[in-house]
Amino acid sequence: MKEIIVDILTYIKTNLSDELTIEEVAGHFGYSKYHFSREFKRLTGFSAADYLSSIKIERAKQELLKQNFSVTDSSFDAGFSSLGTFSTTFAKKTGLSPREYKKQVESLYGITKEYERKSPCTLHYYSEEKNTEKNNQLSLTIHYPENYESSITFAGLFRSPIPNHKPIVGTALAQTNRHTFTHIPDGDYYLLVCSIEKTMNPLRYFVLNECLRGKVEEVLHFPSSEHSHVEVHLRPPLPEDPPILINLPKLLADSFPFRNL
Repeated sequence: MKEIIVDILTYIKTNLSDELTIEEVAGHFGYSKYHFSREFKRLTGFSAADYLSSIKIERAKQELLKQNFSVTDSSFDAGFSSLGTFSTTFAKKTGLSPREYKKQVESLYGITKEYERKSPCTLHYYSEEKNTEKNNQLSLTIHYPENYESSITFAGLFRSPIPNHKPIVGTALAQTNRHTFTHIPDGDYYLLVCSIEKTMNPLRYFVLNECLRGKVEEVLHFPSSEHSHVEVHLRPPLPEDPPILINLPKLLADSFPFRNL
């Protein structure tokens, strides 16, 4: 299955409107659902069900931002047969209901551009109250392709290799490529980074399928003496990359101390 994993991921992405199921994908490639699901997670690091659900939400985000697309249109186009299931899943993975998401795009874009104008900036985020008793730290250096101009770069430590939830510890960087995460809770994490290029197109801040990204390949364990500094080289997205579902402008507006800028 390893040699066709990219074909499998591409097939899932291109067949969402057919109310695709994992069992149907497995059958299409000649596998039982159980064997397919087990090998899929072994090869990618995330479950087939989570990947399929995340890809559907990514598609729905794209459709929602079209002026003539309603929430109902977006849900069915993304392969959801139930509007209720769509709304629940969307809110879980993005932090907003579909209607709220569509309504807040303009204001969140304005906040993001204001943050960019305040640069150079580095903001810190903790999903829970910062535990000052934990002294786990990790220094990060980000490398950009030549001639690339970044607007905002987000980096975070996640529980899952799919960034479809808020990071446990995170940062937003403008005009700087270095950061040190401090007071990291004990645990195992995936370090994921994505960068939004400077643009006047607001949609590029919400639909992140084309943004540069990078990661640390191995799982990072804390506490640990193995990793004190990591370097991440950003590159364009690959077909096998999972979607980035976080509503980054909302994370910037609500979770970071934006009012203190």
